[in-house]
Amino acid sequence: MHRGGGSPQLFFIAHVFFLVVFVALIWALVVVIKKRREPKALLLSILPLALIFITTYFATRIPAAHQAINLFYDALLVFNAVYFSKTGPRPTGMLYLASVIGTILDFSMHFVISRMMQ
Repeated sequence: MHRGGGSPQLFFIAHVFFLVVFVALIWALVVVIKKRREPKALLLSILPLALIFITTYFATRIPAAHQAINLFYDALLVFNAVYFSKTGPRPTGMLYLASVIGTILDFSMHFVISRMMQ
């Protein structure tokens, strides 16, 4: 994982894909709120956003908890991509797929940057 000490440009590059993921998750939540206000859909849309903040809290305090929460978060994104592709509303499946891809690219970018910093 990329730690501090790098340039602001490296920080931006390391987190540009996360920004895409965050925007896609917010967009999906807004669509679910507007078009489908069922409790299960709302919970599935709110939970990934909550997990982002929870995992950020644990990142430096308890790295093992951070990793465990991240695995659950990743699995939830994949589940949401499949679930919302089948049940709708229409753009949410693609938004969650974009979140899965963005998360993979974010992880890859952190891996590349950590190797560059060695």
